Amino acid sequence: MHPSLDIRLLGEFSVTVDGEAVNGLNSARLQSLLAYLLLHRASPQSRQQLAFLFWPDTSDSQAQTNLRQLLHSLRRRLPAVADALQLDERTIRWRSDDAAPGRG
Repeated sequence: MHPSLDIRLLGEFSVTVDGEAVNGLNSARLQSLLAYLLLHRASPQSRQQLAFLFWPDTSDSQAQTNLRQLLHSLRRRLPAVADALQLDERTIRWRSDDAAPGRG
């Protein structure tokens, strides 16, 4: 059974897992990546597109490195999201509707 994940994007950004507030998600870019993935969870997201979207003024290789580091930070700080995300060499996606936030 997946943990209950509640992510609030409107108003003050907040994340709770099984009713417990998650701290340490203060980075605007981390919040933006999580919001983007949530809002586009119906389809896989290209790592290349995400890297360009979040770091448009850097080289492709640096943007990809930055994305990997941000994903690592997200997965470390929020294991419930790590379990819900499916990552491969080219894409990132939510595993299924069962793992989507708010589905418990």
